[in-house]
Amino acid sequence: MNRLADKAAVLLLCLVVLVGYADFSVPVIALLITVFLSAVSQSFSSKVSLVSEIIMAVLCFTEPVFCCMIPLMIYDYFYDKRPWLSAFSAISFIVYAGSFSVFQIMLLICGALIALILWNKTARLEEAEKKLILTRDDSEEMNLLLQQKNKQLCENQDNEIKLATMNERNRIAREIHDNVGHMLTRSILQVGALIIVNKDDAQRESLLSLKDTLDNAMTNIRNSVHKLHDDSIDLKVAVNDAVKPIRSRFNVTCDYDFSESMPKKVKLGFVGILRECLSNTVKHSSGDSVKISVIEHPGFYKLEVTDNGKCGEITDSGIGLSTMRERTEDMGGIINISATEKGFCVVVSVPKTYEE
Repeated sequence: MNRLADKAAVLLLCLVVLVGYADFSVPVIALLITVFLSAVSQSFSSKVSLVSEIIMAVLCFTEPVFCCMIPLMIYDYFYDKRPWLSAFSAISFIVYAGSFSVFQIMLLICGALIALILWNKTARLEEAEKKLILTRDDSEEMNLLLQQKNKQLCENQDNEIKLATMNERNRIAREIHDNVGHMLTRSILQVGALIIVNKDDAQRESLLSLKDTLDNAMTNIRNSVHKLHDDSIDLKVAVNDAVKPIRSRFNVTCDYDFSESMPKKVKLGFVGILRECLSNTVKHSSGDSVKISVIEHPGFYKLEVTDNGKCGEITDSGIGLSTMRERTEDMGGIINISATEKGFCVVVSVPKTYEE
């Protein structure tokens, strides 16, 4: 847009020079040809632009009236970084200088200077715009990177808080189990001993009532401890803990895509099946890589454990495979065990309709 405005201003000066001709037919033809070539120079590729500008320079030698368009030509030459073409236009102007009046010569010189000034101004402006666009793009890229880092930091912080919360739950569960649980167990045993040795029926009824109260308290505490421990299960951490012992021998890759709403019994079942799979891999696999994926689909949860070791025929006589099948059936799921020359694969699917 800036280039069009500059060329329009330069073209007005060229028109003033052309007014000095009595016959307007030739100047108008020269004006139209030059404007057409200038438009081609601006609109097409570098090669086409070069050809059009060379034609403009050659036309100045064929007809003096084309020299009246030199300011417009000079603007295009410098804008397209071909200032050497200005030398041909200048030579043609010197050759035909006698064909112009002093006023026309002054106007052409002023027009050439104005064309150079406008070109310089527009070139600087466009360069500044390019730098501004680059700066804006860099700024947007930095903002995106900063947002990603902030998101990662927030996720890491949430994971640390979650891990700390789970560790604290486990600690509380252990404290209750080790202290209160043992004290209640001892109290129950002591009350049971008193019931056996006490022959007074009145005291016996009180002791039986006390024993029932202690039994209920023990049951409630046991349920609370189990709930605290089960709720603190982090499946990713449990999987990572399970694969740590085999990382020195196998290249292990893990793929996770599940929500925290996965039932705890499914988590425990997956961890148990995974440990059994890894145990079998260590004992029987001749491969060197293990791939584990825990994926939550719209209708079911899936655990897949694959290794690249060769395997022969599968037999159900082993305790490990039977245990995996029992765990899967207990969750209401389906297990598929396959062995080929490419490796051993265990896939467990548990529908989301399963309720604990």
